[in-house]
Amino acid sequence: MTLDNIDQHKSNRGKQPSTNALPASVKENPFRSIEWIAEDKYRFLLHFTFWLVVYMDKLLAVAGLGDIPYITGWSIIYYFLIDAGLVYFNLYVLIPAFLLSNRVYLYVGISIATLLINVELYYLLTVEVFCADCMIVHEEGVAIMLIKDFVNSAFVLGTAIGANILRRFLKSQILIRKLEVEKLETELNFLKSQINPHFLFNSLNNIYVQIRKNIEGAAESVLQLSDLLRYQLYDCSKERVQLKDEINYLRNYLKLDKIRKTHANIDFEVKGDPNGVLVAPYLFIPFVENALVHGVVGDEPSRVCIDFIIEKDELIFSVKNTLPTVPVIKEKGGIGLKNVQRRLDLLYRDRYHLNIEKGVDFYLIVLRLKTDD
Repeated sequence: MTLDNIDQHKSNRGKQPSTNALPASVKENPFRSIEWIAEDKYRFLLHFTFWLVVYMDKLLAVAGLGDIPYITGWSIIYYFLIDAGLVYFNLYVLIPAFLLSNRVYLYVGISIATLLINVELYYLLTVEVFCADCMIVHEEGVAIMLIKDFVNSAFVLGTAIGANILRRFLKSQILIRKLEVEKLETELNFLKSQINPHFLFNSLNNIYVQIRKNIEGAAESVLQLSDLLRYQLYDCSKERVQLKDEINYLRNYLKLDKIRKTHANIDFEVKGDPNGVLVAPYLFIPFVENALVHGVVGDEPSRVCIDFIIEKDELIFSVKNTLPTVPVIKEKGGIGLKNVQRRLDLLYRDRYHLNIEKGVDFYLIVLRLKTDD
């Protein structure tokens, strides 16, 4: 039986947005396109590219494609050793020892000192060794040359520090995301484990009732329960299961529940093809349990309608049950709905909508899941 209220609730989809419980860093990853920078296997490539860009003008001069009078094949090696010493001393000694330990002022002071030493070495190599007679030395003068060397060295060092900080930041983000994913997986497993004992407890109670009335029927019910537990243990350890298996699981569960509630009128209908549709395990059982617990009480006439509507990119699951005239005594361990709402937040985020409505004589749940990735 298809619920006649489904179309009405389709127009109310935006009225009750679900709470997204995922941390922001897990929901979206704005750094995905540059996370490769943090991988160790690309470290040499990054360093090589950095120095290639920094020394491009000098390399072109050595190749005869530029005009830097004090740059020769040998001099470029000495200049590189000075710059590399400045950069790597800062990255692998000063940053870990001072900047990462929150001694910023000491780090800045020592960095400026090493920068000044680098400028002095640059000047001495240029003036005293490689270009003592160059016209540029006499034309620019000492002050101009020192300022140029300071600016160039500061640019090289600043770029290297910025790249290093970016790499460390990306590494920390990757670690944070990994820890959050592990935490969510642990929480999901915990929520899933909470559902199993509740279901098993109800099923054993039902079989116990049947044993006193029909031994042969009880034996068949034990086999059904065995199949259900086998499905839980071996198939439901996956993140997603086949919808058709979940539907069969629900059918078997209802057969077991029928042992105790023979007077209940339960309609179960599936519209559409469930083959190939993947869903998270145990999503639907808590809703069905809730309908049976609160809708089927004593010998009162009761009705439970369970519907699956499978569309191209959406699954609509609905459960509607009548409400008894006598107040329902709340069962211990009624944790199903709370768990399933949490799991929906964790697994489907903004790809689901849950609408719950309580009327005068009915209780209706409509769950919509996006089935496309």
